[in-house]
Formats: sequence, C-alpha cells, structure tokens
Amino acid sequence: MVEELCLIIRNTGEVGEDGHVSVTFGQLFETYVTISNKVVGILLRARKHGLVHFEGEMLWQGKDDDVIITLLE
Repeated sequence: MVEELCLIIRNTGEVGEDGHVSVTFGQLFETYVTISNKVVGILLRARKHGLVHFEGEMLWQGKDDDVIITLLE
C-alpha cells in the first residue's frame, strides 16, 4: 500500500525546484480515496519510513487540503 501511495504521488504531483515531487493532501485524498479509505494511515506509515514529508501530526480532510505532501525517495 505504501508503495502504491508513493506511485500515486509521483504520477499526480509536480516536481519542485528541489527535485522532489509534491502534491497537496486534498489532491491526493481525492485521487486515492477511490482506491482506499485508509489514505491518512498509509501516509503516516510512509512518513515513519522516511518516504514522504508533511507538516503536522495528523491530516484531516477539508481542514488540511492545502498541506503539501512531498515524496522523499
């Protein structure tokens, strides 16, 4: 699941000046929710493994839609 999430970020995100691919939580949630309703849990697991970065301890649909999620791999 984590690998699938990283692939979705890579395919839907944009490459920044630092070379990392980023996507907003809102965009990722809308894309990924059709695949799994466990997107936040998978994001937390991916961050624990150093695969993604985002600010905050938890992400909430609606409230955190503009939070940037950056793929670190």
